[in-house]
Amino acid sequence: MTETQRVMPETPGQVPADLLSDLLGSMHLSGVVLFSVVMREPWAMVTPDAGKLPHLLPFLSEHIIPFHIVAEGGCWLELKDPERVWLEAGDAVLLPYGDSHVLHGRDAAASVPAEQLLPPLPWPDILRIELGGTGSRTQIVCGFLQCDELLFHPLLRHLPALMAVCPGRAPVDDWLASTISHTAREATRADPGRRSMLPRLAELMFVEILRQHMQGLSADEVGWFAALNDPVVGTALKWLHAAPLEDWSVDRLARRVGVSRTVLASRFKHYLDMPPMHYLTVWRLQRAAQHLKARDMPLKGVADQAGYESEAAFSRAFKRHFGLPPADWRRRQTLA
Repeated sequence: MTETQRVMPETPGQVPADLLSDLLGSMHLSGVVLFSVVMREPWAMVTPDAGKLPHLLPFLSEHIIPFHIVAEGGCWLELKDPERVWLEAGDAVLLPYGDSHVLHGRDAAASVPAEQLLPPLPWPDILRIELGGTGSRTQIVCGFLQCDELLFHPLLRHLPALMAVCPGRAPVDDWLASTISHTAREATRADPGRRSMLPRLAELMFVEILRQHMQGLSADEVGWFAALNDPVVGTALKWLHAAPLEDWSVDRLARRVGVSRTVLASRFKHYLDMPPMHYLTVWRLQRAAQHLKARDMPLKGVADQAGYESEAAFSRAFKRHFGLPPADWRRRQTLA
């Protein structure tokens, strides 16, 4: 059992950092609704894993998060393992890591690969796809969120593979339920401005689902999102994110949080399975990757922004973390 201790910050007042916004800003999130599928019983459709989606969809990023909203009727969603969820009108589901999954109705049917239903690119508007027989009807809105690789870092791999929001059968914030409903409505009607509305609605829905997930975590959960709820690790993370280039040490960070270095190290190990200064190194390198991708900044400037005294030291650390030297990594992003 980890030691508990009341947090007494060295500096009074709130720590000036909103970590979820910090994370989402670094992800460069971009939402899009691409098609709606109208199915009649019996029917079944299998979607490939996200690694194959860039070859089928108009995306440059390899990091794609599928989501579905049931606009009408109902269906099952099943992953490779036994996990499955029943979805009905007004429900939404996110698959944060883009696992392959099957959507199907109540009646047995052979699964049709999604790629067989999609026409060649480019698509002029939101596609409408039809599938199945002549029985009861279900309509699903299919969208995707593109993001940078930050979400896929092992630090954040504690999100569930399937995140379902079912307003009619579980307590859900009214705003989220309304956003899901409004997104489905916009996607299934040809109202003016929907191409501008839908990406924003998809992004807002994703942020709110993440926020509610974080707020609903139990005390025995681990991972980055659970760490934010912990008074020790959450406060330490806020300091590190608010001032990543400060000359931090475990002792100094522990004083800021108001606990012993032993407690701080133990809590970081429990939630994130790494020491505090290792986390800081990882976060600085993630920020450096964003600078490399988003700006035409010289490598020496990126190294400075990441807190390294020399370009050579930065290059070695970057290669250990990302598998490529920073110059090669930047070129690969440009070509993607």
